[in-house]
Amino acid sequence: MGQNKQVYEYLRSTGCCRVCCLRFYKGAKEEFIDPNSALVKRGFETVQDTDETDDQPKLKKVKENVCIACLGLFDESQLDALVSDVKQSATFQQYKCEAGFLTSISLPIVLHLRQLALWFDLIDRFPETFRPETPPDFPVKDAVKIIIIHRLEQALGQSFSVDGVMINIPFSYVNEQTELLKLEDVSPGVFVERVEHKHTRKDFITRNAFEKHFTPSAINGEKFRKHYSFPPADGDDKCLVREEITFTGPTLFVAGRYNKLSRKLSQTPWIIDGKRLMEESVQETIVAAIAPHFGVPDDRMIFSSSGREDVDVRCLGRGRPFVLEIPGAMCDRLPEQVAIEMEQSVNSSKTVVIRDLQLVKREELVHIRGGEADKRKFYRALCVTEEPVTPDTISQLCIDEPLVVQQVTPLRVLHRRPLLARPRTVYKVRAQPCRDNPHAMIVDIESQAGTYIKELVHGDFGRTTPSFRSIIGSAIDIQALDVMAIDLDWPKSLNRDKN
Repeated sequence: MGQNKQVYEYLRSTGCCRVCCLRFYKGAKEEFIDPNSALVKRGFETVQDTDETDDQPKLKKVKENVCIACLGLFDESQLDALVSDVKQSATFQQYKCEAGFLTSISLPIVLHLRQLALWFDLIDRFPETFRPETPPDFPVKDAVKIIIIHRLEQALGQSFSVDGVMINIPFSYVNEQTELLKLEDVSPGVFVERVEHKHTRKDFITRNAFEKHFTPSAINGEKFRKHYSFPPADGDDKCLVREEITFTGPTLFVAGRYNKLSRKLSQTPWIIDGKRLMEESVQETIVAAIAPHFGVPDDRMIFSSSGREDVDVRCLGRGRPFVLEIPGAMCDRLPEQVAIEMEQSVNSSKTVVIRDLQLVKREELVHIRGGEADKRKFYRALCVTEEPVTPDTISQLCIDEPLVVQQVTPLRVLHRRPLLARPRTVYKVRAQPCRDNPHAMIVDIESQAGTYIKELVHGDFGRTTPSFRSIIGSAIDIQALDVMAIDLDWPKSLNRDKN
């Protein structure tokens, strides 16, 4: 306890604030919620007076200069102003998010520079307590986050949550570049490596790079002392600047299933060389109904689905699972009635129908984005043949055993897909003749996801083998194709009554 008290008193004498003294004592996380109480319990401070309406200890008030370590970051008046600015922000009040809030706090590197100078100083004065290889303090960023989050929770009546509204709190230091430039003389090799490394960020130095390369065990202390004083020089209350606080809504995910009823509708906007080839798309029809509720522009929403169908292919049955990623949402709830109205709005298009609209967690996206090789899809094709369909033709296209086909990238998509040979499994085929056309038949196909069905039928000039053409020994092509089912039981079925 003796030397700990000596360290505390020394830090206070150099101009460190009480919170920074607690940091260099490596206080526990919970102690930063109420630093004054922690310092009293540790015997570093004594209670000056008490307030019957407040059980928080009142320490002796001392007129303090700007802290040499944090440059006023933990100043009570500054923290109160920050919380007040958030609470009174008209922008923040526009968010209707029940999850709560989270914070993103950016601090200038100069605070780490001052920590390093104090580190050197403490090693010199208290070598039994402080070591060159072990950071001497509770990290400044962690401490300020604990303090700010606690105060915001009390002021806003909301809880901290990673699913909440992001409160972005940036700090800058007026003379930071001038002070950091001296580091090149202290350890020039670090900056040579950063210039040569092509993936290095353009910043002069990042926080991670500073913490990695600038420690008492990594640099020459005498060189460092030539440019920086031990302990750091007194701070200026105008040097640490809190920039404008901004807010970012949470990223949400809305999932559902869609049916595409038109053979003249692309799944996503179809634009080639700047020219739009289709007036509408499945994506745009769905997004237009959902985006307004979440206060996000249509073009910021990200559409994904379990596969895709061609423009001239319908998607029937229970539909294709899809998900919309909604960054920066203004609200984080999707009431049942609102979801029903969104579905009805899309369904009124007569070209797209959606169902089971619901919010899902990010972790659930593995269902739609992963395991494609294991998914099965079911198709119904109207095929036309050069020769009349015979019982032998039907028999040849009734396949019960899995059939592995090799598909070289089809000619029709070669302009946008790499040239590859892909093995795909066809699990089952069932053909039946058409009564009104001797040259046509209906073929039901169950295949591995990613199978090019049109090429499976006509062979694509031998690029798919075997194909229906090679199996029956004569020309065959697809007149119409429908997706009948997708073997993915996600998202959950809601069975809504929309009447």
